[in-house]
Amino acid sequence: MDIVGGIMRATNSLILNTVKDVVGEHAVPIVDFLRNRKNISEFKIAEKTNMDIHIVRNVLYNLHGHNLATYHRKKDRQKGWYISYWTFNSKRIKDLVLKLKNNKLEKLKERLIKEEGNHDNFFMCKNACTRLDFDHATDFEYKCPECGQLLNQMDNSRTIENIKLNIKELEKGLKRGG
Repeated sequence: MDIVGGIMRATNSLILNTVKDVVGEHAVPIVDFLRNRKNISEFKIAEKTNMDIHIVRNVLYNLHGHNLATYHRKKDRQKGWYISYWTFNSKRIKDLVLKLKNNKLEKLKERLIKEEGNHDNFFMCKNACTRLDFDHATDFEYKCPECGQLLNQMDNSRTIENIKLNIKELEKGLKRGG
């Protein structure tokens, strides 16, 4: 993310990474094509991105659901069906990035509470297939549900410290404006 003077700038990588996080990897070529263009037919988008029209429509409606794309419909006089013309809304990226960061911050805080509340009550096998809390470890009789190895109690103090560090970094970034 590019922050200049406390203001977040919507760089190409920020836009594409945000779209990837919210809609998925398959949306990137569509957004890349739509950027800096207005009112582009869904058929032209499908043609230029070499994607199936149904996939393109699905992605476009998903982008619209996140207010990342707007459209208007016109009826084709010859064929009689409606064609949607799309525009990418890059102004929405900044708000969406802040929303994603706030959601991530909330999830980290919830996880921190769980980790601190279960200090030293997590179990993992030597192959690190899975990590279980005490209740789930007892459900599986202290055997890994993946590989069958015996589960060992683990110290989660490093996990707690990493979560605290991530929370601190996110809060610092949000205070700077993004």
